[in-house]
Amino acid sequence: MEQDSNFDLAIERPSLLLRDQVVARLRRAIVTGRYRPGQRLLERELCDAVGVSRTSVREALRQLEIEKLVAVGPRGRPSVALITSAQAREIYEFREVLEAAAIPLFVARAPEAAFRQLEALTDRFAKAVESGDVDERLQVKVEFYEVLFGAACNPSMQTVFIQLFNRIGFLRSRSLRQQDRAQMRSDEMREIVARLVVRDVSGAQAAIVRHVRSVGELAVRHLEELETTRG
Repeated sequence: MEQDSNFDLAIERPSLLLRDQVVARLRRAIVTGRYRPGQRLLERELCDAVGVSRTSVREALRQLEIEKLVAVGPRGRPSVALITSAQAREIYEFREVLEAAAIPLFVARAPEAAFRQLEALTDRFAKAVESGDVDERLQVKVEFYEVLFGAACNPSMQTVFIQLFNRIGFLRSRSLRQQDRAQMRSDEMREIVARLVVRDVSGAQAAIVRHVRSVGELAVRHLEELETTRG
């Protein structure tokens, strides 16, 4: 069969990698609170900040819009998506379901190394609490759930969880900056992992639900106060 020399099937992998990098950078900036909910995202400023073309920034913003981290206004102006107290409540309720469901899968499928990873992450979180290192605590929480859902070996569940986790990233960042509750979060993480290590599925499920419910109630209350203030 004669092939058309003008038809190139080669994948331009470098440009795809660049797009993924831009998406990851902007996603992290939103999740960690560098860009706050409702803040306008100006293409020129993003290009300067990330050091890429407008095309790359626009592609990244479209992906983040799909992930519901970016909202586009009536004139096509992108901004960081706002989240209402009602939406937050739904997300945390769903998180309870997903995290509780991940526990038995993790216990049944995770290699021994994954249990050791969670123990190490618990120690890292405790040290970050002692030192007041908020960025480290944020990073540890990300890694904790990567291990938990990754070793549960259910990619579909992991994808849904990550999207939810990112949507409330700003709330999570704000919560972890409240030093007075940091020790409580450290204790909650330690209990979850301790239950997992001894393969106590029901105990680990109860512990992780208590944790999600606790942080969820605080987040919803914060948003309700903001909504009342805005009137």
